Amino acid sequence: MSTLSKPASVEQIDSTMIVKAHRVNKSFGSLQVLKDVSLEVRKNEVVVIIGPSGSGKSTLLRCINHLEKIDSGHIFVNGRMIGYYERGGKLYEESEGNIARQRADIGMVFQRFNLFPHLTVMENIIEAPVNVRKMSKAQSRSDAEQLLTRVGLYDKRDNYPNQLSGGQQQRVAIARALAMKPSLMLFDEPTSALDPEMIGEVLDVMKELAREITMIVVSHEMGFARAAADRILFIDEGRIIEDTTPDQLFANPREERTRAFLSKILH
Repeated sequence: MSTLSKPASVEQIDSTMIVKAHRVNKSFGSLQVLKDVSLEVRKNEVVVIIGPSGSGKSTLLRCINHLEKIDSGHIFVNGRMIGYYERGGKLYEESEGNIARQRADIGMVFQRFNLFPHLTVMENIIEAPVNVRKMSKAQSRSDAEQLLTRVGLYDKRDNYPNQLSGGQQQRVAIARALAMKPSLMLFDEPTSALDPEMIGEVLDVMKELAREITMIVVSHEMGFARAAADRILFIDEGRIIEDTTPDQLFANPREERTRAFLSKILH
């Protein structure tokens, strides 16, 4: 059973605070990927994380729902520490069952669509609500129909994933995550595996979502970041070196490293 040090103060977290990370560190072997990362995300905020490949963006996202275990620091989602509990002044790793229950409130969309190939679109979407949330099949199916209408794929409900384009599969993956009624959505470069002509259809769905749900998005799509983000974080070599508004970041970034990065990707 792994332990971490107890937070100096595990105070009651503001109910509008969806994510609070404090001095998070993560290494893979001798490579330190996250270095004292602290982050706060409030309800209905859309935070886009940008930065060069290997900078720690995806690792941070995966740590937020404990897909990666942190080495030190603390992460809270909805006021609860993710992956750990306190006993006798020490922190212990939660059971897999409790971690799974915590993750049920966090939707995640990956670079690859990860749909079950042997299930139809409808079956993919209702699988978790029925088996994890214990919702009735009738209610889950009704919710799924509404979500598929929303992402423009109601007519594909009885298709299998291999009958869909990449963009359609990613929209199904988004609908599947939303079917769990999460309070937080994490997107890990959701358009990076798509052909260029399919990127827009996924980003359009995400822009609609940005009006009503808390989102943290790792993306190279600067147009989306400019249009949908409340804040943009620039991460380099495992540290957050900019945390500001889109207008400020694109017009007048504070750090020279940010300016150099933007100059390479903005045309």
